[in-house]
Amino acid sequence: MKVDAQGYDLLLSKVDLSRIKIKLENISKKATKFVSFAPSDITIKMQEFYMSPTMSCLESLDSEYPIEPECNNLMKEWNIYAYDESVQNYRALEGDLLFCSSSTIKIEDEYRFNLSVLPYFLTSMRKFKGASDEDIHFAENVAEERNRILITSKKDSVLGSVEPHSIVLIDGPLIGGNASFYVVGMDEELRKKDCIPLYFVKNSDSRLVIDGMKKINPRLMSEFNSDFHWAACRLAVGARSPFFRYTEERPGSKNSKVFSYIKALYGFPERVEMHTLTYEKYRSLVPQIMNLLTYLYVAQGDRSNPQVRPIAIAEKYAREGIRILNIPALLGRLGFRPTINQIRFG
Repeated sequence: MKVDAQGYDLLLSKVDLSRIKIKLENISKKATKFVSFAPSDITIKMQEFYMSPTMSCLESLDSEYPIEPECNNLMKEWNIYAYDESVQNYRALEGDLLFCSSSTIKIEDEYRFNLSVLPYFLTSMRKFKGASDEDIHFAENVAEERNRILITSKKDSVLGSVEPHSIVLIDGPLIGGNASFYVVGMDEELRKKDCIPLYFVKNSDSRLVIDGMKKINPRLMSEFNSDFHWAACRLAVGARSPFFRYTEERPGSKNSKVFSYIKALYGFPERVEMHTLTYEKYRSLVPQIMNLLTYLYVAQGDRSNPQVRPIAIAEKYAREGIRILNIPALLGRLGFRPTINQIRFG
């Protein structure tokens, strides 16, 4: 099946529906037959909760650094991968039916990809607590369980797809609350394969910079609401902020990152982060990496939604994985029945 996406012919490999069918039949048999056929898109937010942070600025706080999109030689020397996901939720009296579509793509003459779409049923019915079903999840906190499923899907998709000696562009933060342990573990596995994992954050209320740099410039706390506010006001188009280093002060913690804000296009900046060990290992390549990212922002060219082109393509694949399933029809064929509100209001 071919899908046209902004002028690109994307070869869409076959999605294995047999596993989806088996999972849904198990959910129908054990948990519920009554599902609302009206989906709701779920935005999974990784909570940016930082414990006892130590912050330092690795360059001049008051400087900005030019980025050059024409200097993108790394594309010839490294594999380029990207990851994104799409999630939809269906409601039932007994719980939530969650479809998670995970997409990892590789840039070549045409995009290659690994696409996984799987259903999960999240319920607070205690008879499922400790059950061995991989498709039925007991959850007292559904939001936390959604995040755990997403992180597991991300880890499996990325580690199962990425080749050695690759630059890996991943949507979402490196460090974010309970997800940090899993993402940092994935990051470590990628680094062992001579990979450079980079993480992209488009929206955040983080104040690591404006709070952490108060000894250098106390006015930041008074003048800016968040780090993104500071970066949006501070950076010119075609520039990045200095690099900052965050380290979590907790015994045994591996949570440490180096990050910068980048404004490749007119509009909103984005935060790019990597593990501190990645930064130290590939430090000589960092200027080239930032130039490559600038090229990928310009290639995408969307000022209202600035992101690197490979992640934007991975996002399209993930959404297409949800769309081609035609989930309401699939649920109907497998014997799921709509809830009363779905029948009344369509």
